[in-house]
Amino acid sequence: MRWWGQWCGWGLGCLVALLSTGCSQALSPAVRQQIDKTISFTQLRTAPETYKDRIVMLGGDILSTRNLAQGTLLEVLHKPLDSADRPRETDQTEGRFMALCDGYLEPAIYRKGRQITLAGRVLGSRTDTIGEVTYTYPYLACLEVHLWPPRPEVTDSRALYPYGYWWPPYPPFWRRPYFHPFW
Repeated sequence: MRWWGQWCGWGLGCLVALLSTGCSQALSPAVRQQIDKTISFTQLRTAPETYKDRIVMLGGDILSTRNLAQGTLLEVLHKPLDSADRPRETDQTEGRFMALCDGYLEPAIYRKGRQITLAGRVLGSRTDTIGEVTYTYPYLACLEVHLWPPRPEVTDSRALYPYGYWWPPYPPFWRRPYFHPFW
């Protein structure tokens, strides 16, 4: 019975360690405390001047990266954030925003399609063009930016489940090209 208690203790410790590392947030706690969570992107998009000097957290897909004399200007397609503050893989968006970050951000790294989460101070609005249309963006000054690693491409379920969908995994000789007759 003594060994059972040791295994339960080790298992519980491993579970706590796994859960605590999997729940890390994208932004630092100091910046997170300053964020005004009452402002939605819809509110910010309709009246950015109203929320001037407030700090918000937004995320999405980078559309363009331009290095200017003042810093790096990011144009981002807004996406709702999940519980880990990562932009969701969805086609739902409420528009675009621009963020001016201090210093130089490498456009090859902060390239189109990469996902970011950022905390920024609302500066107001900025007008630019998308094709031939004039667009008014909510305009932020970056306080902290988190660039997410690319999501893995999964095209074939066999890459995730090489032994099939049953547990425990069957011996390797039951895998392709030698299927079990009842599969």
